Amino acid sequence: MGYDTVQYLLHNEQISACYCNQCNKKYTKIMTTRFSIALLRTRPVRRKGGPKTMKIKCVLASCVLFFAPWSHALDLVDALQRAKVNDPNWQANLLQYEADQLNLGIAQGNLLPTISLSGNVTRKNQPIGQVSSVLSMPDTTTTKQVAITARQPLFRWDAWEGLKQVKTSLSLSEVNLQLQRQQHILDVTEAYFNVLRQQSLTAANLQEEQALLEQLNMMNAKLREGLVAKSDVSEANAQYQSAQANRIATHVQLVLAQEQLAQIIGPYQENLAVLREDFQFQKPYPAELSAWTNLALAQNLGIQQARLQQRYAEDQKRVEQAALYPQIEAVGSYGYSEQTPDNIMSTKGNFDQIGIEMNWNVYTGGRTKKSIQKAAVNVKKSEAELDAAIRKANTEVKKSYLQVETDQAKLQARKAAMESSSLVSRASQGQYQEGLKTMVDVLLAQRNAFSAKQDYVNAKYDYLINVLHLKASVGKLTEQDIQEMNAWLVDKARL
Repeated sequence: MGYDTVQYLLHNEQISACYCNQCNKKYTKIMTTRFSIALLRTRPVRRKGGPKTMKIKCVLASCVLFFAPWSHALDLVDALQRAKVNDPNWQANLLQYEADQLNLGIAQGNLLPTISLSGNVTRKNQPIGQVSSVLSMPDTTTTKQVAITARQPLFRWDAWEGLKQVKTSLSLSEVNLQLQRQQHILDVTEAYFNVLRQQSLTAANLQEEQALLEQLNMMNAKLREGLVAKSDVSEANAQYQSAQANRIATHVQLVLAQEQLAQIIGPYQENLAVLREDFQFQKPYPAELSAWTNLALAQNLGIQQARLQQRYAEDQKRVEQAALYPQIEAVGSYGYSEQTPDNIMSTKGNFDQIGIEMNWNVYTGGRTKKSIQKAAVNVKKSEAELDAAIRKANTEVKKSYLQVETDQAKLQARKAAMESSSLVSRASQGQYQEGLKTMVDVLLAQRNAFSAKQDYVNAKYDYLINVLHLKASVGKLTEQDIQEMNAWLVDKARL
């Protein structure tokens, strides 16, 4: 073939590169909208009656831009809003919270009056020999009765303690939802930035592959002229094959990252807004570790969750202890009763009754005692879990704070290394042309330059994600933080 073509789709960002093996020219086009490209090749042609000639053409034909129906890129705020609607896990969390709120009405109902309507029809057969002849009672009677009964708890200690426990569970449900909301924000943000990360890495690897392929083609041409050693060409080819493998690997990671984002926010077709080149990395406020530690002790959602779980366990112990007390209810009934056929013993007409009913489980086979003991053990367990949550929060906030500090220093170092290695790579190429450097030196400098660029890309996105983890460790991560971070993004198509 006269041409080597590399073409990849970064979601809706198309990167295409065409190389001419004979003239060692490179054609590259990066477009943020969809387009179609036809590469037309011409093969060597032998003309009759004349010398053999080589005519090489590289024509970009049928280059038609198809503008998408969307007018702007998908930014981080848009992604989060879509995730709220399309993420089934988040919807399940909201429904669980809604279900938990209904438990309050159930618990309150145990203390409110209940009204029931009942009725029955009973037929009784009695042999004639068993019926008193004096009373002249029929051998078959039918009784019909309908009644309405009302019950009002007067003393239900178990219901009162149960109501307190449900109120604690509602507070616990709210904290759980806040934790899930923070985790949801982290999931969306990490998935979004991971796509941007893999796009940048894929573009960098593709750029490296293009440069190495161009270098390899040039060296093959010099090899045919006897200007370079075959070992240098082999080294260049090895570097090119390695870059090609890296590009394939990052392309796979890009596809997986896009699938992960689509799993959370739903299918999308837009380009993603990218990180601004002039973005200024600043350490989040406050600047001292002690301040972040104090915030964690006061606001960390994991600690709040553990405290409410301890309270819930204490409420459960009181609920079990309430089983030692009697249950007292006021009961009133009103109804109508009728018996047929009529006789001297039959009743017919309205009736009403009112009274007080008491139920007391005096002995339950030791179940109540064991339930109380079990609840006491769970209280001690919750106390230990609270201590563990406090320690975990301290560790997490310190780890996140130090990670952000490290990332900030790493960013400066990675940026300086990228700029220096790029200068060294260009200088090595010039020195090679002057015979001062070998091809191995040039390839090594080029490899270091691209590696430094990849390290800088990773450092940028690691910093962004770790800043969010730091705020989440103290329970301060909200949608406002996402809106502020969204200002760091820009629609690449409008630059």
